[in-house]
Amino acid sequence: GIKMDETTRRQKLTIPEGRLRIVIDSDAKNEVDDQFAIAWALRSPERFQIEAVYAAPFSHTVFRHNIGDYDFLVQEDPKEGMEQSYEEIRKIYQLLGENPDGKVFRGATGYIDEDRNPVQSDAVHDLIERGMNSEETLYVVSIGACTNVASALIQEPKLAEHIVVVWLGGQPLYFDHGYEFNMGQDIRGAQHLFNCGVPLVWIPCMNVASLLSFSDDEAKSKLNGKSRIGTYLTDIVLDQFSNLDKALSRGKMHRTLQLRGREDQSEEYFARFESKYVAWSRTIWDISTIAFLKNPGWVQSTRVPSPILGDDCRWVKDREMTSRHEIRVANYCQRDLIFGDLVACLNHD
Repeated sequence: GIKMDETTRRQKLTIPEGRLRIVIDSDAKNEVDDQFAIAWALRSPERFQIEAVYAAPFSHTVFRHNIGDYDFLVQEDPKEGMEQSYEEIRKIYQLLGENPDGKVFRGATGYIDEDRNPVQSDAVHDLIERGMNSEETLYVVSIGACTNVASALIQEPKLAEHIVVVWLGGQPLYFDHGYEFNMGQDIRGAQHLFNCGVPLVWIPCMNVASLLSFSDDEAKSKLNGKSRIGTYLTDIVLDQFSNLDKALSRGKMHRTLQLRGREDQSEEYFARFESKYVAWSRTIWDISTIAFLKNPGWVQSTRVPSPILGDDCRWVKDREMTSRHEIRVANYCQRDLIFGDLVACLNHD
């Protein structure tokens, strides 16, 4: 990895006031949260200069191979996921009355291979060029599998001196594993982010970003009909709230995948108890990254030695960590302040 003195690294991991230069790397068509994050960032021009948005690959094979498919229309091909995301990012720009031309770039069509070669794409070339030619820090918001960002850092290791990466993925270090959708699709990419020395702000999912839940009633009352983007976001969120079975399977999926190892009782045991009702909400995970950059007080964080992620997506605990460079890890999200700002930015055209 790159050598950076700790004073410089700590400065980079402290977000300044004023206007930040940003690029966003997003699997926008995978769920409903990327659309919120991109729209909120574009609607915060006093804080962010959004220079580019990159389409990240996604495929749901990690879910099926791990737990059986509960809740997702299985979309197998990461190239198809990237292409869908590219179109969805353009759509968000257009709903906001912004021109996406020259701003939105296609990313990887697959994940980083066993030889850890970079996956070449327009996004990678743009990120390297934009970062390397930049006098001031470029903030790279990664809200999907980190293939594009990791590929750029593998291709041009010096890029790490010019950017700060804010990545949402994985599980907290007190879990024995990091397993989660963004991390699980491209573990080699995630390993590179933790190992290469790039200044990294890392936002884990459960018990951190998972606090950012938004209810059906809030979507209806606070966003629907208030703006074109507000109505669109309401539609895609409410589409997720279709039936009780889906809600129950989501709870089971959290236990068996995201919260694996946090429970010492069996699924057979839980099956003996009944859930009849659900109060709907949806976790809008990806806005955690935009929230941290917009106001670091909304996402509390601490500096820790960069963790070591094993090939099995487990945290390696028994190594000497004192020699590892520092990263900043998020520990908590101030849900009410975050959604308060987001709604204020998105409830008018």
